Amino acid sequence: MINNKMTDSDFPAIAFATLPTTGETIAIQYGQRIHYRVNTTKSAEELNAMYGVTPAQAQAVLERVLAEQETPPPNLESHDTLRRSA
Repeated sequence: MINNKMTDSDFPAIAFATLPTTGETIAIQYGQRIHYRVNTTKSAEELNAMYGVTPAQAQAVLERVLAEQETPPPNLESHDTLRRSA
């Protein structure tokens, strides 16, 4: 059985992608929940090539940051209520 999951060491420190909704080029730092707009004439593919980031790595980083953004933040109020009731 082949394991196709990427590990933390497989992710680059930074990758570039094109947002599917707006078409803008963004930079994503590994481990961050946010992305940054990049003001450049180069495409995400060109920037990734300059940084040695493969298309598979860039796609994985983009998917990870988009998935993390879709996760709602924790409800801190309910955590505080649980703590007081304990």
